[in-house]
Amino acid sequence: MHKKRKSAVVVDFDNTLFFTDRCAVAAAKEITGKPMTIESIRALPKKKKHEIYRLGFAKYYRFSKPNLKMIDRLSRISNNPETGKIILLSAKPIADRERIQSLLDSQGVRIDSFIFRPKKYLFKHDEEWKLSKMEKLSEKYDTIDIYEDKADNISHIRDGLGSDKAKYFLVSKNSIRQLYKSG
Repeated sequence: MHKKRKSAVVVDFDNTLFFTDRCAVAAAKEITGKPMTIESIRALPKKKKHEIYRLGFAKYYRFSKPNLKMIDRLSRISNNPETGKIILLSAKPIADRERIQSLLDSQGVRIDSFIFRPKKYLFKHDEEWKLSKMEKLSEKYDTIDIYEDKADNISHIRDGLGSDKAKYFLVSKNSIRQLYKSG
């Protein structure tokens, strides 16, 4: 029987730990030849949007800006000996690991474990894939704090896991707030 760890912190990368919209905007301009807003990029068909996001992070990842509130929170968590693992759960492919690690290192952020989305899930919904990973993590940890920038992803994970399995935090540019109370 595996002994459960006390806790884990699961954090998303894009627009949670680092703001990456500028990367996509730069790539969209290169691909389409015209400036696009992040909202218009998000409205594109999945394959075109994926092409833009892939080029954006591959070529323009240095345009990513750290979310200093989230960086500070993770620093405090990692300095607490009672804290369990800090896990990065990202829909990005593993090919982005070195670039992500470079950005994390630039801010002194320690991540204990990385979970990247495999290619076979590329065009499926992020929230389904993230829920499947969270279900596995909930078997391993007593408590999990989840930090995510998309309320839809949080709602989907909460509907699948329940409120007693995790605390859910919505991260936006200027705030980190808990969406649901446990229990």
